[in-house]
Amino acid sequence: MFECGWGSSIRLEIYHHIQKSKNDSAKWLVLVNGLFADLNSYDEVVKNLGDEFHILRYDCRGQGKSFKPDGIYTLSKHVEDLESLIKDLCIQDLTILGLSNGGRIALEFAKRNRDLVLGVVACDTYDKPSELLKLKLQSWLKAFETGGATHRFDVATPWIWGESLLQKNPSLIAFYRERAGEMEAHAVKGLIEGAMEGDVSLEAIHCPVFLVVGREDVLTPPFLHEDMCNKARAQSKKIQMRIVPGGHASILEYPLTVMNEILPFVRSLA
Repeated sequence: MFECGWGSSIRLEIYHHIQKSKNDSAKWLVLVNGLFADLNSYDEVVKNLGDEFHILRYDCRGQGKSFKPDGIYTLSKHVEDLESLIKDLCIQDLTILGLSNGGRIALEFAKRNRDLVLGVVACDTYDKPSELLKLKLQSWLKAFETGGATHRFDVATPWIWGESLLQKNPSLIAFYRERAGEMEAHAVKGLIEGAMEGDVSLEAIHCPVFLVVGREDVLTPPFLHEDMCNKARAQSKKIQMRIVPGGHASILEYPLTVMNEILPFVRSLA
């Protein structure tokens, strides 16, 4: 695999990175970040993907080096941004992998673009923001508004990381806490408020879907993913699920999950 370089969509200022497989006919794999992450969060994931795919990573609006307009970053706006980026890059026949809010974006993108998408991997995600999930996210927003970025981090962190990872590497908390203030205030609010709105109709997705959830995920627990599976299967949709090690950031906490669980699914779509 070789780097094709970094770029920014001129029309939308979507910061992205492409790595091309040595196989020119390889299929595309698009990675969508979690809520407060940037495209660098997938560094270890990409290492476990090997050279089988062309890989597109990008920062959603409000994230990393992409544009950060005022207002709520709704699910629909995130999907429209990705549609524009995919069109600009002339990408077809893609599989899309998203984590957390990125999983929602991946699912909704697949629903709207059935002719482009071969399959979806949605990790530690949700199809509809439940009342309980909204309360969790509202606590993050309230913490940010009353105590700033570090307080928001302190309130949100117990919902994100798995206990097993923090027992092995407790210094992770200090590392990320020091960087909590790097995001602009209006972007933090826009991301959180956007995560609390918008439903995805799994029954309207026509490609195969693979749900992956951390055993220790307390933000979007395994039983929510089981409910998503049951709803889709009731409509005879192709959906499967795996419970894997880790918390809400399962594939970032344990990147070998990509090699052991996700790669076989993606290969089956070719």
